[in-house]
Amino acid sequence: MVSYFTIDSISEVTNFQKEISNMMHGLGDNPNPNAATVVLVESIVLNQLRSMLQEAFNLSMNRGAKAITNYDIIYLMRKNKLKMKRLYDYQKKLDHIDKTRQGASDTILSGIILDDEKDPVLKTKRTHIDCIKEFDEADEVSQIKFDAVDYLRKVRAAKITESMSFEKYEAYHKARCCSFRSGYAIGKGFAKLEKWLNPNKELKITMSALEVLCFLAYETVAEIVDAVFLIRQDAKKKIGDPFSKFEGGHFCNPVSLNNAVYIKSGYEGVPAITVPEVREVLRRYFNPITGMNGLFYRNMSLDLPIRYLAI
Repeated sequence: MVSYFTIDSISEVTNFQKEISNMMHGLGDNPNPNAATVVLVESIVLNQLRSMLQEAFNLSMNRGAKAITNYDIIYLMRKNKLKMKRLYDYQKKLDHIDKTRQGASDTILSGIILDDEKDPVLKTKRTHIDCIKEFDEADEVSQIKFDAVDYLRKVRAAKITESMSFEKYEAYHKARCCSFRSGYAIGKGFAKLEKWLNPNKELKITMSALEVLCFLAYETVAEIVDAVFLIRQDAKKKIGDPFSKFEGGHFCNPVSLNNAVYIKSGYEGVPAITVPEVREVLRRYFNPITGMNGLFYRNMSLDLPIRYLAI
């Protein structure tokens, strides 16, 4: 198992440092994120996704599949209903975008017979929504009506853009739209991601699986940034004053919009996220349970189960 506390920069030709820098900016970090922090976050995301691919590969081998599909990746996140709900909504947005583009292409290419129209029987692929419905037997995903974490991110973005000029807002909007999908075309969009995760072509990964990995990679970056803000909030505690951490920080009660005033407007004065803050996030998240990995635990030689920030 990879030690997430001693990760150095990954010497890969393909990297997502520019994209991750923009994502951190869009999630509330300083407009000029720390370069060392970006490299560390990139290495964390890369190791997390490669661990997911290894588990997904074992699942695909057990069910006799020839390639890793979205079914194998979603199987890993089946216990986190909230993340499955976000993926469900993400699939709906992608379907809406595809329908819009398809309508535009049909208008432009009217009178031309496409290859799909020549074949009367089209192959139907298992979408992310189909996989989610298969794993969610109790229909818990559809019952989720409110996502507190996603709400906090939107409120933070709204407060950041309150007193922002048009030029700065345009740059911030581009950062908010940034993702691990390098292009709009389906084939070219995930080529860079596949080269980053699978440089030697050892694994066969479908486009649907890469789409889910793209979603989980962004969620990993977002979880790290959210956790750093929580650490900064805890650092504002004063002895004897239990409400001191809520004064002018990044606190917001997700139940009420009125409490959004506790978030400061503007982001230029926010210090850039540092490497020690990210390592503190990892220390808190990957801290082993005392009961299982305590001093007198007899089975100390066994590896701890792998944990993922985005799942």
